This record gives sequence, structure tokens and C-alpha cells, in this order.
Amino acid sequence: MPSGKGSKLLRYVEHRLRVTLQDGRIIIGTFLAFDKHLNLVLSDSEEFRSLRKKGDRAAVVEERQEKRSLGLIILRGENVVSVAVEGPPPPSSAARMAPGGPGVARGAGR
Repeated sequence: MPSGKGSKLLRYVEHRLRVTLQDGRIIIGTFLAFDKHLNLVLSDSEEFRSLRKKGDRAAVVEERQEKRSLGLIILRGENVVSVAVEGPPPPSSAARMAPGGPGVARGAGR
């Protein structure tokens, strides 16, 4: 297996990732896919950005963080500064499903 960037990112599919963008925004979402340009696809994503409210003097600066729900997004690889793992993948959905019954699948003879 090659040890390039692609194979390292492949380990984190379905993990919760924190992606920092060039403009300072932080996107947290479930990592679904990537391509050769390192464009990222995230689902259930949220955007966090810091807003500074300047007062009359430069010394008085109030900073607050704004949150926005985005859902399914594609991040252009050119804008990505860093990627960090925020959390593990959710438990597999197969474990939560009921076991299959004794049914048999057959083609209908016509």
C-alpha cells in the first residue's frame, strides 16, 4: 500500500474532523471523501468563526465565536490549512441492525 497523503487520509474516513481554512474559519464535520487535489467532502458540518468587535480604542477588543450549521459541504483543497481528528467514527450501523431471518432469495421462475 502506498504511503502517500491519500492513504493517510483514507484512515480517517467516517471520523469527525476539524478543518482550518485560510481565512481563519474552522469547519467540523464527518469526513466522507477526498480527491487528488485534497478537496474534502464533509457531512453534518458546522462552521465556527471568530468575530472581533472593536471599541473606540485599539486596546479594547471583544472577541466572540459564531456558529453556523452547514450540512453537506465540499471544501476546496487550496483553502485547507490543517486537518485534525475531532472524534472517532460512530459505531457501525451493522451492529445496530437486527439479525437477518431464515428467508432465502430466489429468482421467480416464469
